[in-house]
Amino acid sequence: MPSVTPRGEGEGGKGWRKRVLIAIAVVLLVGGLTVACLYAFTDVLNPFNPLFGTGSRFDDIASRSVKEPGASGDRLGVFAGYGQSNSDCCGSGPNPEVEHADKIFNFFAGANETTFEYKEPMLGAFCAGSCPYLKIGNELIDAGLYDEVVFSTSGMPGASLSKINGDDPAFPYFAFLIESYKGMLSKYGKVDGILFHQGESDNGMSAAYEASFDSFLENLAGEGIVVGGGAGGGKIYASRTTRCGHLEIDSALSAVQLALADKDGVEEGPNTDTVSVDFEYRYDSCHFSQLGWDEVADLWLEKLT
Repeated sequence: MPSVTPRGEGEGGKGWRKRVLIAIAVVLLVGGLTVACLYAFTDVLNPFNPLFGTGSRFDDIASRSVKEPGASGDRLGVFAGYGQSNSDCCGSGPNPEVEHADKIFNFFAGANETTFEYKEPMLGAFCAGSCPYLKIGNELIDAGLYDEVVFSTSGMPGASLSKINGDDPAFPYFAFLIESYKGMLSKYGKVDGILFHQGESDNGMSAAYEASFDSFLENLAGEGIVVGGGAGGGKIYASRTTRCGHLEIDSALSAVQLALADKDGVEEGPNTDTVSVDFEYRYDSCHFSQLGWDEVADLWLEKLT
């Protein structure tokens, strides 16, 4: 009696199993490459990169020395940084020493409104890399605008405007900005400006951006902060920033951001979309390297003078 090969065995069965295994391997490979690309090139997922710390604000005050500025009044610059990752410390770094490093300070609301020496990452930052403020402060002092400068940072990497404008209490970032702003206002009698750098996560969603920014202004006013309204309150300098990684410049969003300067208390900030996405300037085509921070600082100086 002839032998019968069970279904699924023999050469045909072996070929079928081989094809299944190859298909599974291809799916895993493509999936892995896709995730890797997203991690490397999108601002939304980048906060999970090891560079971006532990997912909470850096608050190791034991690693910092308390240090108060000696300047006051018009000779002391006081600025609150806010936005998403390029307003935080997500650059490659830390930054090299600058000429006026000893005249730049880090205000941290999370330590009973204490001011510290400036080191990176800054107290209050989510990311563990370099920040824009060291070079901005150095430029402001070098230009003779101030003798010393104090900065706070309160933003959130990967956040769309709707998550940081104060509309949704489930997102605590706005509350930390308010705490920082009011703390500096109480301590120094003024805040010269909010350096606002946000937009990459709203790329492709320009239609809702102005309304979301209007809510930001309304929520600030609800906290007693009327930007540009006297009593020590500074203006918001709204940047034009839309490009990140695979995301090309969003011209429609950039135009909306530029038009924000027509609002009371809002001034035009730098257009950082003009900074190259080449590796020398943005190490991952989104976040800034040292040469990138140099250009960003120059752009901020143009708008703050």
